[in-house]
Parts: sequence; C-alpha cells; structure tokens
Amino acid sequence: MYAALLAAAVGFVVTRLSAPALISFLRSRGVVRPDAHKPGNPQVAHAGGIVIFLGVAAGFASWVALTGISDAVVRAAVALGAGAICFLVGLVDDLRVLGGLTKTLATVLSILPVVVAALLRPDLVKWGRPSLPFVGTLRITIIYWALLPLAVAGPANVVNMLDVLNGVTPGMMIAAYSTLALIAAVTGGHTTLALSLIVVGVLLAYYPYNAYPARVFNGDSGSLFLGGLLGALAVVDHYEFVVFTLLLPHLLNGFMILVSFRGFKEHRKVPKRPTYVDDRGVLHPSRDADAPLTLTRLALLLGGSATEREVARLYFFLELSACALALLSALH
Repeated sequence: MYAALLAAAVGFVVTRLSAPALISFLRSRGVVRPDAHKPGNPQVAHAGGIVIFLGVAAGFASWVALTGISDAVVRAAVALGAGAICFLVGLVDDLRVLGGLTKTLATVLSILPVVVAALLRPDLVKWGRPSLPFVGTLRITIIYWALLPLAVAGPANVVNMLDVLNGVTPGMMIAAYSTLALIAAVTGGHTTLALSLIVVGVLLAYYPYNAYPARVFNGDSGSLFLGGLLGALAVVDHYEFVVFTLLLPHLLNGFMILVSFRGFKEHRKVPKRPTYVDDRGVLHPSRDADAPLTLTRLALLLGGSATEREVARLYFFLELSACALALLSALH
C-alpha cells in the first residue's frame, strides 16, 4: 500500500510538471482540434493521452523500483502492456485519423500481452475463471477465451465513445479507478490496487488541464489507454463484473451509438451532429431524425437544453451511481 501511494505521488508530480510543456509542444506542432461545444469552435491542443501515459509509466517504474519484481508486478506489466497498445493505436489516430472500424479492430491487438502471458506463465492468473457476485468463481475456459479479444478492446472503445465534453473522461475515470482501488484493497488485488492508485494520482494532476474550459483534449490516445487499462486489470485480477458495472454509462452510450451508426464509423466523418451549441454556449439536441442518438443527445432531449458543465455533472452523477453499484456487487 505504501509503495503504491508513493508511486501515485510520483505519477502526480511527473504529470503536473510535464503537462504545461507537453501541451505547449502539441500546440506548437499544430496538434490541435476545434472545441465543437464552444461558440466559435476555438482550437485546443490534442493528444493529451501522451501526458497521461507518461505519468502512469513514471508511477509504474517507481513502484517496481520500490517493490522489486514479483507476480503482482508481472501482472501489472501485462495490463500496462495491453493499455500501451491501446495508447499507440489512439496516438496514431490523433495524428493521422484512422477509420472507425480500423481503429476498433486495431485495439483488439491489445490482448496480445495477455495471450503471451497465458502461454509463458499459465500459473500467473487463473485463466478462464471470472468471478461473479453471489455466484463465485466460474470455470468457462472455452467461452472465456472466445470473448477475451473484447476484454480490453471493449472497455477501450466505450470509454473513447463517451469522451465528448471537457473533463468528462478524466473525471469519470477518477471515480472508476478510485472505486476499483478500494475494492482491490479489500479483496487483495495487489496489482489492481497499485495501478489504480497510480492512475488516480496521474488523473488528479491532469484533470485541471482538461476540465472546462479545456486547455488540452485527451485524444483517442488518452481515452483508449484509460479504458484499455481498465479492461486489462479486470482480466489479470478477475474484476470482470466490477469493471462491467463501472462502465455502465459508457456501455449504454456505446450501444446507442452503434445502433444509430449501424456499425463503426469515425465520429469526425459523421455528417449530422447529435447536438449543437448556440452563441451563449448552451447545448441543444438535434431534432433531425437522421442524427445519431448518443447519451448526451438523449439527456438533452429528456431534460432540455443545458450548458456543457451541466451535462458533465450529469455524467459524473451517473458514474458515481455505477461506482456505488460496483461496490455493492463486490463487497456483498
């Protein structure tokens, strides 16, 4: 616990010190995107996932230095390797723009570290033994391996799909990883505890730069990494159901988008936006029947027009509700 907290502190400090310089560098290199939810669509630095990944990597390195090599560290390296592949896919998309289906299929490659670990160290994790509340450990080896390619890619992509408003992704992930760390501390998931605390430390330092009004966007490099790492931790420490519950708002949004888009499409190539912003900075839902249905559009249709901050608060409430459900399911 003490080593993990120190590693989280290192991640916090590295992120806080490096973020301003990295954000300035991204702007100087023209890595910017328009903020579609602000009047005039101001240009904002993009690919903030670089800041997040460097902070987590620094925290992980300090944790290894403090604790030495152990099975928990190896499992963490496997999870971080899976997340790193998601980060690289997202970084390529941030810089060059991949097609929606291409990006999704590329994130499936993130399962490779898990497969390699299963082949080289079959004793490392009880593969094919997910845990369910009130049921216990299941033995579903064949089905488990059939679904495993989605275990990391699924969380990565649904987190990416909900990265639409300033501060929403880091804010929701702070809640999700904090809850996962608490569950891991109680249930003995040392790998998940350490990496979750490191991510929370990094995101606490990073959040002010992405919060309204954002000075940097997370980019696909940030959202895919955070979601992919969450999925990888679920696999290596058997928190599959917990992570599924933590991602309920993201899963609902992802389901609506896939149904509306009738498959995988790059959001920057969708001709009709689900929402629009007026001159006062208020978000309104599109009334066009052909516009895709997203959780943001649904919230505005049901609750009326709102500011970006008000919609972000709704997302935080939904995530906190999911965290409460996850705690109840894990600590029954």
